Amino acid sequence: MKTPHAGPPDLAIYELMDSLRKLTRSTLLLQTAIAANIGLQATEAECIDFLKEMGPSTAGELAKATRLTTGAITNLIDRLEKAGFVKRSPDAKDRRKVIVSIQPKKINKAKPYYDALASDVLTLFSTYSHEQLKFLIQHTRHLTGIYQARVEAIEKGGE
Repeated sequence: MKTPHAGPPDLAIYELMDSLRKLTRSTLLLQTAIAANIGLQATEAECIDFLKEMGPSTAGELAKATRLTTGAITNLIDRLEKAGFVKRSPDAKDRRKVIVSIQPKKINKAKPYYDALASDVLTLFSTYSHEQLKFLIQHTRHLTGIYQARVEAIEKGGE
């Protein structure tokens, strides 16, 4: 791994990168555990998270957002609909399209897990100053941009 600057490497940078790697892994493990406890696979739970963010969407929009093929997203929506987590409805503007939307009562099965997590995170965040929180927001947004750019580069055949 190259150092991000000239001169001797700053070990704190590598410690931070290691911490972020472990955070990412822990996030994946947490999402997988919550999904399993409500009867879903992690990919299905992530699809629901996209729907929560995007609102009711077409299968094509979900495929684009999740980076799944249209066939894979159709099968995923089929499983979610069969389990009662989403419903399909005709698009009022274009009857050829189908809109996928969340079934709130079913999604509430995950609420206790996320409420407990939110409580723990809020407790941690309450120990930070306003300036520290602003820095963390900026930091997280920048990292999200870097991660998204890496996804796009990989999809285009790059590294």
